[in-house]
Amino acid sequence: MNYDAVLEGLAELVAAPATDLTDSLFADWTRVPGPIGEIDIAFSGRGISYVRVVGLPDRTATGDFATSFHTRFGRPLRRTDREPPGLRAALDGNPPAELPLDLDTLTEFEREVLQATRQIPRGQTRPYGWIAAQIGRPKAVRAVGTAVGNNPVPLVIPCHRVVRSDGSPGEYVFGAAAKQRLLSAEREAG
Repeated sequence: MNYDAVLEGLAELVAAPATDLTDSLFADWTRVPGPIGEIDIAFSGRGISYVRVVGLPDRTATGDFATSFHTRFGRPLRRTDREPPGLRAALDGNPPAELPLDLDTLTEFEREVLQATRQIPRGQTRPYGWIAAQIGRPKAVRAVGTAVGNNPVPLVIPCHRVVRSDGSPGEYVFGAAAKQRLLSAEREAG
């Protein structure tokens, strides 16, 4: 009997170590300073999935941050002190192109809208119609507005840079005053 062959065969039977299921069950969250106050960020190994400003009204929220996250994503949160990579640059209005985002709960249309929204440079605005044209659906302006309004990661994907066709600010998840503050700060920073 060739013991070396047997040992090699046994070595191939080694199973990968069990994965830690907590990463599959939970998302992490942390609180960090942001451009219009403290923000809560939920993320996983797949990327940032949810952002909310502490203390500002949020028309999409269904309770506190953890409850809203659970309602929308079906997962509980666990607190962490670490931040997702690239977060600071994103909050400064210059998100890296490779910033990982977890947008799997969105439809393909919503992801296309938000991808186009990511292309709007800091300090500039674009109307909803521009986004509709960018994604090849020039008549879907109203649907674009709905998709922008459902952005789960405002500030990271700068939906505050999307305005009405007449240039007026329009609605914003955290209110019109917060949108105006963000736009003014970006224009002043150049």
